[in-house]
Amino acid sequence: MKPLHLALLLFTVAIWGFNFVVTRVALEVFSAEQLAFARSILTLAILLPWWKPFERIPWRLMAAALAIGTGSFYLLYKAIDITESLTTVAVGTQLMPPLTAILALLFFHERISRNKWLGVLIAMVGAVYVAGITSSKLSLLALGLTFLAVLFYSGGSIVIGKSTAVGVWRMLAWISALSLLPLGLMTAVAGPLFPDPGLLEIRHWLALLFAAVLAALLGQAVLFSLYRRYPVSVVAPWVLLIPVFAGVSSMLVYGETISVKLILGGSMVIVGVWLQQRSDKRSAGVTLNI
Repeated sequence: MKPLHLALLLFTVAIWGFNFVVTRVALEVFSAEQLAFARSILTLAILLPWWKPFERIPWRLMAAALAIGTGSFYLLYKAIDITESLTTVAVGTQLMPPLTAILALLFFHERISRNKWLGVLIAMVGAVYVAGITSSKLSLLALGLTFLAVLFYSGGSIVIGKSTAVGVWRMLAWISALSLLPLGLMTAVAGPLFPDPGLLEIRHWLALLFAAVLAALLGQAVLFSLYRRYPVSVVAPWVLLIPVFAGVSSMLVYGETISVKLILGGSMVIVGVWLQQRSDKRSAGVTLNI
């Protein structure tokens, strides 16, 4: 990988790791429902040039868009809001590769090699270990919500990835558009649609912009562009550094203490995902239909 591309990739991974802290800053004023709703509005406004109506949207794509735009982001924000350990949530998000492999096997009958199964097993054992050492009920609940968020995102991303009829940017716009109504209803039931403007400080607005623009849109753009230039097995392992950046940033900002047991459990998850990615012998990257 060229040095410039590696630098962009590391920058993106650092942004995603730091995004856990940034999201918690936004959640000082926003509820999880409000933040997910505001994020959808902002991302749809940015992606409006790519938003085009479908004559008939397939029900699978609609379900995938709702799973990602509504279920996944709301559950992850809720997990970050209630957890006492951001690093625990960050480790939980690394279960996406093994969960994606299992869902692809169940619904698309994709073959999983022995090395991939070994990686999935190690990652799952690491996740169970992290859950077992989590003494706080709130952090344990947050880990469960993170698992559900990753499950929704994995299932939705598989369906979208299998569809070649819809461009990626158009699909991202539709994910935001379709999530507006259910997120709006959820937010209205929980309370006001938006937080009290008098409580919003500059850092809260910056946190919202960071989460929606840098972490979501620009981060995905960098990753997708690298997938077009390099094999997935070359790019994907670097994403395993997200819990490292999340842990360091949470220690610096919130003074969070990371135990040796959490490092051990997180390392098991990371090693498992690394083995799974390493076993992928395909050299073709992801081609975008923009």
